[in-house]
Amino acid sequence: MSVRRSLAWMMGSQGTLLVMQFGGSVALARLLTPYEMGVYAVGSAMVNIISVVQAFGLALFVIREKTLEPELQASVFTVNAILAVLLSAVVVALSAFGGAFLREPGVERVMLVLAVVPLIGALEFLPAAKLERAAQFRAVAMVGLLRMAASTLATVALAWWGFSFMSIAWGGVAGAVASATGFLIAGRQHVSFRLGFTAWRRLLRFGVHQMAIHGVNTAANRLSDLILGRMLGLAALGLYGRASNLSALLWFNILVAVGRVVMVDFADRQRRGEGLRESYLRSSEILLGFLWPAYAGLAIVSAPFIRVIYGSAWVGAAAPLACLSIGAMLSVSITMAWEVFVVCNETERQARIEFRRSGFGLVLFAIGSLFSLTAAAAARIGEALFSVALYRPHIERLTGTRRSDFTPIYRRCTIATVAACGPAFLLMLAYDFSAQTPLLLVIGAVVLGLALWLVALLCTGHALAGEIGRFAAKARAALSTIRHRHVPPPLAG
Repeated sequence: MSVRRSLAWMMGSQGTLLVMQFGGSVALARLLTPYEMGVYAVGSAMVNIISVVQAFGLALFVIREKTLEPELQASVFTVNAILAVLLSAVVVALSAFGGAFLREPGVERVMLVLAVVPLIGALEFLPAAKLERAAQFRAVAMVGLLRMAASTLATVALAWWGFSFMSIAWGGVAGAVASATGFLIAGRQHVSFRLGFTAWRRLLRFGVHQMAIHGVNTAANRLSDLILGRMLGLAALGLYGRASNLSALLWFNILVAVGRVVMVDFADRQRRGEGLRESYLRSSEILLGFLWPAYAGLAIVSAPFIRVIYGSAWVGAAAPLACLSIGAMLSVSITMAWEVFVVCNETERQARIEFRRSGFGLVLFAIGSLFSLTAAAAARIGEALFSVALYRPHIERLTGTRRSDFTPIYRRCTIATVAACGPAFLLMLAYDFSAQTPLLLVIGAVVLGLALWLVALLCTGHALAGEIGRFAAKARAALSTIRHRHVPPPLAG
């Protein structure tokens, strides 16, 4: 499958996932209180801290390797299964501590349910990783949709029936079961439960680096949640969690989805001995052309957006959402750093960078939590700036790019962002960025900004304009084909 077709499948599915996630979050905001969301957030945070033992990134190892001998495949499956069992056991063992930490027994119940998820995930690991390695993103996308549909429907239904914060935990289990079932069917030719340890040294070296990279990042983020909940209360944590989840909707549904496809392309180029320069620059321009306006717009209209969608009880999440969106804009400027480091086999260096970045960010967040929820969220902007300073030189070195290569990209993306967000900014400025800004005016400003964004892309010769043009041409061709199929043949004279 070509890179464009893979991206089309992933972006289409992620767009649908975004709608599902957003719809589910709106329903939950109406059914659960900030305190209830905070209880689940604490339980989930503690599980994620413990899950650093499973951050070996073995799926990446499967994708990156030139060849997958049966012995290597058996070793990967075995190590991943052991990690899943270990994680589940530790979560169960520490669940009582989680309940006592904030004097809320609901935290223990959440952790006990979430302890099942890693065991279910171990079943799908090998077929999922090998489908992605083979660039079978159609199957990957469909299973992702199945998982989100099952999780969202179960969560909302259980919340409606009064399961409170436990509805989210059980929804996660439902999604895991659906995902495992989907991958076992779609990747049935890759299913293998053979055990082995012959390649454990290679896996250990790779896994330690990945655990250092993702583990320290996950631990720092979840420790931040625990610090915030302890210092400002569970209601504040619930508000921050809402803002963080909204910001993550764009990050994980766009950036991470594209990164999965680009990762396979980068790995293939490395195997062929090709450079990453042109592919990286084009991918960066396309992502920035979309994500900069999206995050900037979200930051600008955060207050009325939160009020209208989630209700007045959640307006306190607006300022944190604006801060997190600004931080995400900065982080996107070094997009796909993780993929570049993995395919270039520089995970050891990235681990050292992540220790410095995560430590700095955690300290900054803790200081912000001493003052207010908004100050804690604003600390993420400082962390993003520090991250850019750490990663930029290495990205340029590994991709064969120079700083001057990014100057025209940033210029085109800035013009597109100003055009897209200008109407909304002027409107919110006129209303003093109030949550009571009329909804119809906000919608009008967003629609006008979207039109100006398209014009700016075309006028600046942005790479995204070319991709939109190709998509439009293919859509017109498909519609034309459908119309011709439905035209009845002429009657015989």
